[in-house]
Amino acid sequence: MSDALITLENATKIYGGKCVIDSVSHEFIKGESIAFYGHNGCGKSTMLKLLSGLISLSGGDIRYQKKLRFSYVPEKFAGTEIKMIDYLTGIARIENTDRSLVNGLIKDFFLGSMTGTRMDKLSKGSLQKVGVIQALMAPHDVIVLDEPLSGQDADSQEVFITKVNALREQGVTVFMSCHERKLIDTLSDKVYTIDQGKLVSGMHAEESIYIVRVRRNEKLALWPQMSINGNRNEMRVSVASLKETVMKLYEDGWEIVGIEEHD
Repeated sequence: MSDALITLENATKIYGGKCVIDSVSHEFIKGESIAFYGHNGCGKSTMLKLLSGLISLSGGDIRYQKKLRFSYVPEKFAGTEIKMIDYLTGIARIENTDRSLVNGLIKDFFLGSMTGTRMDKLSKGSLQKVGVIQALMAPHDVIVLDEPLSGQDADSQEVFITKVNALREQGVTVFMSCHERKLIDTLSDKVYTIDQGKLVSGMHAEESIYIVRVRRNEKLALWPQMSINGNRNEMRVSVASLKETVMKLYEDGWEIVGIEEHD
């Protein structure tokens, strides 16, 4: 049997008339850890969703060596009107995972004081951790990570790196989209840049991306690309559109509290 766990043949995905993934043919090997790199909107998240079967191809074919089970962590993990501990213990029951493992992961990711907090009241960073915990408590054949713990504190990232590398040693296949060089260097065997819908080996220079942070204002309509992080909203903006975006934020009444280049 071939070592190829997932095979793409002329895989194509079109959204709204735009070809996001363009006739990609590639074999992904069992046990590899793959990082997808590139600017915002280049197709990294689309590639992850195609590989895990969450969306269908517009053209081409995708083949699996066997029926695979995926653990998927989206970039934006949705909050719900349920306490964090109730959500995680519910997932543990579904996965037949011991409660002690859940408690250990909560402690490892420094969420012990938030177990009774409703998930829709958690910050973006804490929700990211919950998403990672639910994937790590019962890892399957493939773990899929969309911008995992992006911008998180160093201690949480170190815990995450240690645990994912332990899964790699157990032969779990990892697919990850990521901007952060540290996570790419410490977690991936191979890196592919998605450039104009094509899969290009290695990390290639991408357009500079900036994080723009504004103060929360319940009187203003949240922009679609904004995410909530504590008492601030933040969004990623390309260098080409930075000036225009900043001017539009001011015009709409937002108070800008920080702009920094995204690593």
